[in-house]
Amino acid sequence: MATLREASPASIATGVVALVLLGTAAVTQPGLFVDNAIGGLVYGMQLVMVALGLALILGLMGVVNFAHGALFMLGAYFSYQVVAAWGLPFWVALFVVPLAVGVVGVAMEVTVLRPLYSQQPVIGLLATFGLTLMAEEATRSVWGAAPLSFDVPAVLATSTDLGVTQVGTFRLFAVGVSVLTVLAVYLLITRSEFGLTVRAGVQDGEMTEFLGANLPVRFTAMFFLGAAIAGLGGVLRGAEFGMGLSMAQQFVILAFVVVVVGGVGSLFGSVVAGVLIGEAQFLTPTVLSSLAMVTGVEALAVPGVRSIVPYVVMIAVLLVRPRGLFGEEGFLE
Repeated sequence: MATLREASPASIATGVVALVLLGTAAVTQPGLFVDNAIGGLVYGMQLVMVALGLALILGLMGVVNFAHGALFMLGAYFSYQVVAAWGLPFWVALFVVPLAVGVVGVAMEVTVLRPLYSQQPVIGLLATFGLTLMAEEATRSVWGAAPLSFDVPAVLATSTDLGVTQVGTFRLFAVGVSVLTVLAVYLLITRSEFGLTVRAGVQDGEMTEFLGANLPVRFTAMFFLGAAIAGLGGVLRGAEFGMGLSMAQQFVILAFVVVVVGGVGSLFGSVVAGVLIGEAQFLTPTVLSSLAMVTGVEALAVPGVRSIVPYVVMIAVLLVRPRGLFGEEGFLE
């Protein structure tokens, strides 16, 4: 894993200013601050669930998979089909839907992407963009264009008292599932024979295959894993906020931002970047409104600032570290 360079005086000063601003928001609006901090964590972990699979696929095969957002969207719509249309419990969708999306991802990899591995990356990008459009139109034809939603189990529909605010239990559940997923992927990649073989294949595919490893099968299995993680993220997002056709392109762009900020090929970087961007999106409006309250300058509470925060974070990080926070040459280094 890459380590950050020695902190400069400018970066230390920036960190101190950020802590002061966050402290001001926490003191002036404690309930709103905690609520948005938790909201940022939940949203950040949803970004991690999308970006994690994207980082796996991009780091392993060098494929810019623009269709990864479509897999996330399908996870949400498949869960609607299982819970609302078929009447099965949410817990069934939580386990079955990621597997179904993983199968869709494998079909995508085998039929469309595998023949393009030796081609220029832009060809794969255009092909996966076409797959995204096909997935959106197929989804429209099956479920329609109107936003949909379904009910979560009663045990998750309650609120949890954190003292200064009430937080939806489902939000805490989503964070827990996301954390467990990240830990499981980390152990698979770094501790299992399968993960070590895949990493070796990325470094020296010819020698790894000479030693008996079937790399195409392992890479397809890794694509299945990445797609299944995106599907699981779609289940969690759809259960909390519902689903719409805009999910695919909206979240794949944010996922690319997360991967770039964290560093291409670094799973740890994707996790850190996802949480960082999620918290920044939710806490920035709170900080600005607190400053407006303290200073009396209402113009500081800029409306709509949340939508541009991810791109501001990306620009700021790339100006300091062009490879991202933890980006290095190679996979998971």
